Amino acid sequence: MIKYHFILPVLLLGTTLTFLQPDILYKGAGDHTGATSGKIQVNKRDTLPFALQPKHPANILDGCTVSLNNHGKLSFNILKPGKSLLVLKASAPLIIVSQSGVSARLKPGWDGTLGYSLYALYVETSAPGAGTVELAAEPVQPGLEQPQEEFNARTSRFPDNKNQFVKWQKDYRERLAALLMNGGFPRKIPLAAEVTENIGYKSFILRRVKYQSQKDRSNTLLLSVPRNVKGRVPLLITLHGHEATWGEADSGAFRAGHPDDFCAYFAERGWAVLQPATMNHTLRQPGWTLQGEWTWDAIVAIDYAVSLPDIDPDQIAVCGLSTGGHLAMNLLALDDRVRAGVIGCVLSTWHHYHERMRIPPHCDCGISGQLGDWLEECDWAALAAPKPVMFQYGRKDACYCPGADPSLLDPDWNTSVMPEKEFKMMFSEVERAYQMNGNKSNLSLFFHDEGHRVNNEAAFKFLNSLILRHK
Repeated sequence: MIKYHFILPVLLLGTTLTFLQPDILYKGAGDHTGATSGKIQVNKRDTLPFALQPKHPANILDGCTVSLNNHGKLSFNILKPGKSLLVLKASAPLIIVSQSGVSARLKPGWDGTLGYSLYALYVETSAPGAGTVELAAEPVQPGLEQPQEEFNARTSRFPDNKNQFVKWQKDYRERLAALLMNGGFPRKIPLAAEVTENIGYKSFILRRVKYQSQKDRSNTLLLSVPRNVKGRVPLLITLHGHEATWGEADSGAFRAGHPDDFCAYFAERGWAVLQPATMNHTLRQPGWTLQGEWTWDAIVAIDYAVSLPDIDPDQIAVCGLSTGGHLAMNLLALDDRVRAGVIGCVLSTWHHYHERMRIPPHCDCGISGQLGDWLEECDWAALAAPKPVMFQYGRKDACYCPGADPSLLDPDWNTSVMPEKEFKMMFSEVERAYQMNGNKSNLSLFFHDEGHRVNNEAAFKFLNSLILRHK
């Protein structure tokens, strides 16, 4: 299993990194402060699965120069012992094929420490001379099915006794918050909310709001409120993944045809819809995770929404797609105000992530490494029990849908589809959690004939029936 670590290079003043640009790949790269003067030379490439990133400020060349040929081999001219870091942008998972004269290791940086699809290549040199590191794409091969015995032996498996399950759930919710948010929930501060824009639609008004989620962190949200409101209306928190604009609250989702147009669907049918910005892939808070930052931004966005007289604080649900589905699972586990949810096209197994998904070009934002050792996905989902939750899958989504048509696969992204047997093994555990709580009817599994998206009609029917039932 890949481990994810923060990259915190210490740079010494008064030294310079020089980046030579012999071809068109990196025009205009400038100098950066570094530990020791060094040179990166990039030869023109055709089909390499990675490229050096000379402009990235995390690069450190310590006592050496380096060049890259068009076969994926890095050559080091070592002037003295040192520790270097090279940032690589990859189009496929990378492996070290060979190394000589140096000690090298790869670490992913798409957990927010470097950026999407970026690796850190750490190189340690012990004596003057020459060294090489050859990198290649990890071979594409179909993923093996996870054995039942291995799955059952996971460390996070919850107990069969209801009272023990309640204790387990409390413990793991606290542990989840601690891992995501550097020890747990931070202290809330004044929102300092400012409406920066109002956009009129036929059946609702959409406002854009800037707010403070932490002392040194601001964010943006979109909130739609139905026109001619009579009384308080239910609130849907909507969370997008990589399919929408990264780092922004995406107003396009409030129009039909957008991948996240469940925003529009609910807004046009009398719900207030809240969409905080997510997917900024630069980690801002030391010790946090990307999912922790986005989850906390969403929790604070709810604070703003429920402060308004039009919003019913007792009728709050969440809907998330893809990575947004994982964020929705966090809200269901960690915020008691969120009473129900729809999770679109994401719940699987960490085994599926590691065996069948090519990361990169897929991006898991580091979460499979951060949670994978101690919280399996089905147990993550069980943290929501007994809240009503619908899990959706599109039959044309070969990435996540169990038993999907393999001809729909893009082998650069996925090596094989999720076996139905493995899916049933995973989802039966979520069912066990709800069954143990006497609320199995609160759990819904829905397959539709679309791709990687939420079926709006089914989501609305599920959540709106809960609202009507509790009025």
